[in-house]
Order: sequence, then C-alpha cells, then structure tokens
Amino acid sequence: METIHILVVEDEAILAMDIAQRLGDLGYFVVDTVDNGPQALTIMREQPIDLVLMDIHIMGEWDGIETIRRMQTTQSIPFIFLTAMTDPTTIERARQVSPSAYITKPFNDLNLRIAIDLAIHNFAARQPADRPHTMDNTSSESLLKNEALLLVKDYYFIKQNYRFIKFQLRDVLFLQSDGNYTDIVTREGKYTLRVVMSKVIEKMQTTDIVRIHRSFAINRRVIDSFGESEVIIGKHTLPIGRSYREEFISGLEAM
Repeated sequence: METIHILVVEDEAILAMDIAQRLGDLGYFVVDTVDNGPQALTIMREQPIDLVLMDIHIMGEWDGIETIRRMQTTQSIPFIFLTAMTDPTTIERARQVSPSAYITKPFNDLNLRIAIDLAIHNFAARQPADRPHTMDNTSSESLLKNEALLLVKDYYFIKQNYRFIKFQLRDVLFLQSDGNYTDIVTREGKYTLRVVMSKVIEKMQTTDIVRIHRSFAINRRVIDSFGESEVIIGKHTLPIGRSYREEFISGLEAM
C-alpha cells in the first residue's frame, strides 16, 4: 500500500509551505512544491505523481491552465485548481482542461480534504466505459466518509481513516466477508469497506479474484498451494466451499 503522491505548484512561498504542511498532516506525501510550469512538467516526467494541486495564477511564461494543458500531453492524472480568480474568461479556460476539482482561496483543511476526495472520484468517473471505476451509487457523502473503492488506471484507491491510499492487484491476498463489510487483506495489512463482498469483487474488475467460499475470495495469482478443501496463501489457510470447488479448479486450469 502506498500513500498518495501530490505535486504542489504555487508561486507564493508561504502558501506553498502551508499547503505542504496541511497535506502532510492529512497523511499525503508531497513530492515537491514548485513555483512555475516548466519545473512542474519536469518533475512529472521524472517522478511518480498521483495528483497535482495547481494554482492557476503562477509566475513565468505558463500560467496554471497552460501548465496543466502541457502536462496532459505527457500523462493523464487528476488535478485540482487552486485560485482566487473567478473572472469568466479564466473560468472558461480552466473548464476546457477538465479539472477534477477546485479550491477557492482562502481554504481550510476540510476544504482541502474534500477537494482531494472529489478529484480522485471525478477522475475515476471519467475512465473509459470498459473500466468500471467505483462502487455503485457512490455518493459525495459516502465518498467523504470511509466507503470508497476506486479504480484509476492500474491502481485501486481505497479510503481509510479519511484519506485515500493506493494499491495494485498484486498486493491483494484475499477478501473476507463479514456481513455487510468486506476486508481486503494485502501483504501489508487489512482494509475494511462497508460493502458486501460480491460488490467488491464485481468492481475490482478482474478474473484473478476468485470466490472459493461464501466468506472468502482469493487472488489466484498468489496461491502457494491448495488441497481438496483448503487454499494456502502465505500464513493464511482458507477453506474451499463445496459449491465453489469446481469453479475454482476450472479457473486455475484456465490460467
């Protein structure tokens, strides 16, 4: 599991430091704070970044909107515009690059957290139609709580302790159902969603997550061994339900 990596582009040094401190306090990793577009573009090309927090009015030849436009030719990631400018021309230019969220100065920690949550959610919602991206009926209210699982490119983003963390399918060992809750057990820990397991499996959109029991589904890529009635994954021994055995074996043969 990894924390979200954020690049801050802000030409007011004190404000940039304040934003970085707030992001750190919220549990996010600030890759860097820069004050101009060319430097931001260079960092994006050289380092992994999950989200950009961009002031529209930055110093240099490119403003924030032009910087984002150039970034989008390199890769597609969510970004948030930070601005005190609300004139119609600026708003229209900003709209054309499809920001994932906005923050209006001045702002507080809650504004920042909500903007990050919405940016990731909105960006995921724009993914291609053949890559379903979020739990059914994910509302802004549930998103801002602890119930979101989003698929963005090759990463899953899960909400834990009011912030998003990311992981890949290869990190997942198994899922365990507990009524209306589902635990996603990974190599590094356990993460709980208030969503039934069948829905989690559906929205993970991969044939590698296979149900072996009414209470368990496994990542078939990480199986160490299995027998007639159980699967071994690392230190975990999981039961194979009688009604799931044939489908489980067939899935392994198809790998």
